[in-house]
Amino acid sequence: MAASALAGFNCAPKTFAERAAGTAVRRAQSKPQSSVSVEIIAGFPPGVRGRVLFIDKDNLNTDGIYGSKHTYRDDMTPEEMAAVTFENYDPNFNTLYRRGDIVVGGLNFGSGSSREQAATALKFKGIPCVIAASFSETYKRNAFNNGFVVFECPELVMHLRAIPRLRDAPTTVASEIAIDYGKSTLTMDGKSFPFPPLSPAAQELILAGGAENLVAARLRAKSSSG
Repeated sequence: MAASALAGFNCAPKTFAERAAGTAVRRAQSKPQSSVSVEIIAGFPPGVRGRVLFIDKDNLNTDGIYGSKHTYRDDMTPEEMAAVTFENYDPNFNTLYRRGDIVVGGLNFGSGSSREQAATALKFKGIPCVIAASFSETYKRNAFNNGFVVFECPELVMHLRAIPRLRDAPTTVASEIAIDYGKSTLTMDGKSFPFPPLSPAAQELILAGGAENLVAARLRAKSSSG
């Protein structure tokens, strides 16, 4: 269109910029985060401990987390949804998993479709949070809107990728991790890693069980006070 406008008649461009085609992928920030202290609101856990299940894969899409054949099945219970997590990525995941395990993934975790079940199924499974080098923004929004904690810590992923035995399978069991939400730091293998603070507003969303529940509770409170 630009070539036609310049020439005054319909024509194709005569020169082309040599630029490789590709897909834009959100990368993790290379600048290290600094730990930040935040207020922990009443009822929100100040910290979490758990074993790590490391998924060393970038661009793990929502179909790998929660298969498309289950997406439109409204008859599935939360327990049934939890049972099929990651089956398209690693059928052995559910053999390794123990309730309370913390999932750590690579870059652009949760890319692809906008299916909310890729977040809610992990919540139903009892996973306290997912940590990744970076997330699809749609996945991150779906997670918090459904009361599920996710946050980025690329330095932790780099640390795990430097451990040779964690490259042996699609999902591997790593050491226990301790997350301190008040100090915005996590500790593993004697090392400390900062992560972006979980604000009181985000904590409130998690405690309410998601955006829909939070809005409903505020409307009820407004109605009763009026």
